[in-house]
This record gives sequence, C-alpha cells and structure tokens, in this order.
Amino acid sequence: MSRIECNREQDILDAVASSRWPERADSELIAHAKSCRICSEVALISMLYQEDYSAALEEARVPTSGLVWWKSELRVRQEAVRTASRPIQMVQGVSVVCVVSVLLIAIALLSSQFDLGAISTFIQQQPLIVWLVMGVVAALTPVALYFVYSGE
Repeated sequence: MSRIECNREQDILDAVASSRWPERADSELIAHAKSCRICSEVALISMLYQEDYSAALEEARVPTSGLVWWKSELRVRQEAVRTASRPIQMVQGVSVVCVVSVLLIAIALLSSQFDLGAISTFIQQQPLIVWLVMGVVAALTPVALYFVYSGE
C-alpha cells in the first residue's frame, strides 16, 4: 500500500507560504523533498498556487476606502430619492387623471348637446363658478393625496 501523506508535508507548505522555498529552506527539507514523491508534488503545486496568488494580488486594483465610502453614500442617497419620489409620482399621476376627468365632465356638461335640466341651466348661466370649483378641486386633489399617503 502506498503512502498518501508525509510527516514533512506541512513543513513544505509553511516554507512555500512564507516564501522561503526553495532558496531559504533548510537543506535537510530540500533533500527530503527531492527523495519524497509526495513532498515534491506538494512543493510544486503549492508553489504554483503561491505564484498565482501573488500575480492576482499584483493585478488587483482595489479602490481607496474613501472612494468606496463615497460610492456607498451616493448609492444610499439615490435609493432614498427613488423611495421618496414614488409617492410624489403617484400623486402627480392621480392629479392628472382627476384634472382630465373634471375637464371632460365640464366640457360634456357645458356643451349644448346634453340637456340635464337644472344642472345644465346652472352651468350655462354660471360658468365662472364651475371653472372656479374645477380649479379648486384640481389644486386640492394632489395636496389631499399627499396627506393621505404621507403616513406610509
């Protein structure tokens, strides 16, 4: 049965990790690695990993902590703006729908095609009051919706 471990394997790994292999390693450890198939493979593979790791560290461009902090603060602010603008956009949409519907109703009632009796007569006689009421409704609808949805 062949061995799959060696007692000196950890010594080789320590020497490679501390960049002592093979130039500054013990001569006894180097001689053992030459004679032991397991330790020579461990040394070869761990050196490859160490070189790969060193190359990756040299190529990595890590931003400064100030830049990372600034970007995270910027992201938080942008998210807060998006969150705050959602109710405002909804209120604007609802107010536009209200204004358009009130205008369509007013146009329908003011036209001479529809005869709705007393209401139609009043609207035709007092168009200024009707326009004033529609303006007040159009102005107060967004304010009322703001107060309704500001508690969320």
